[in-house]
Amino acid sequence: MPIAFDATVGGANANSYATVAQADAYSLANLNRSAWLTATDTIKQTALTMATRLLDERIRWNGSKVTSAQRLRWPRMNTYNADGEAVGSTVIPEGVTNATAELAFWLITGDRVADQDNAKLSRIKLDVLELEFKDGAQTQAIPDSVLEMLQPYGEDLFNPISVGLVRG
Repeated sequence: MPIAFDATVGGANANSYATVAQADAYSLANLNRSAWLTATDTIKQTALTMATRLLDERIRWNGSKVTSAQRLRWPRMNTYNADGEAVGSTVIPEGVTNATAELAFWLITGDRVADQDNAKLSRIKLDVLELEFKDGAQTQAIPDSVLEMLQPYGEDLFNPISVGLVRG
């Protein structure tokens, strides 16, 4: 059954930072995106919803939510883009929308378990999916390319990067 996809900015039922049209436009501007462009809208919506959920779970966003009635953590107040310009409190910045599209593409383009260093896996169980990693093994839920796109807007809660911002 398809999900109830909602990319309404600041919406009480929103579950995506990007529409399918925005993600398609982002993909058309990048190379090697046939997996995205040939996917069904249902697959794209699911990937965008999952990407948004992962971002909200993993990123400590700068600023604060505009209202407690909004379901997602964007839009926000008191945030700035990479040029130090204030981001409006009624929008989701293009950087966040693009990062959502990039992560959604990454999610549909293969087995994310296979992308990890499988030498760190000690067990995989497929009936009621279960992964067990060796002690000290770490996985990457969000690729570095996406985290880099989000640097002006927040930091990874599990791997913070210290970046100085100078406003002039």
